[in-house]
Amino acid sequence: MKIDPKSHTPIFQQIAEQLRSRIRNQAYLPGEMLPSLRSFAVEIGVNPNTIQRAYEMLEREGIVESRRGVGIFVTRDEARLSDRLEQQTLNKLKKIIEKALRSGVSPDRVRALFESSLRNYLSELDA
Repeated sequence: MKIDPKSHTPIFQQIAEQLRSRIRNQAYLPGEMLPSLRSFAVEIGVNPNTIQRAYEMLEREGIVESRRGVGIFVTRDEARLSDRLEQQTLNKLKKIIEKALRSGVSPDRVRALFESSLRNYLSELDA
């Protein structure tokens, strides 16, 4: 996990985003326990409170669930998990589209850029 201390994005949010990505890519499966606060904090070199904030953020989003005295687990409800992760993706896309349109890029150009980027990404996966 890579943390950029110079980023404008708070470290706990960087961690939450990378965990979302790992869950989306099935590095952590539904029902699987995430690393403990302390071990994860030591592993990536941050304060355990930072990990706690990232886990709390994911819990509020419904992506993970806390089991008192046991740990933090990826939600077992695969449909709910899929919906939450898809909503996160849609929110990111919306922000990118809004930013592009506000900076003067036409809707047709945004569409063309998106389609081109998607094609390139998919061809890289096939390679």
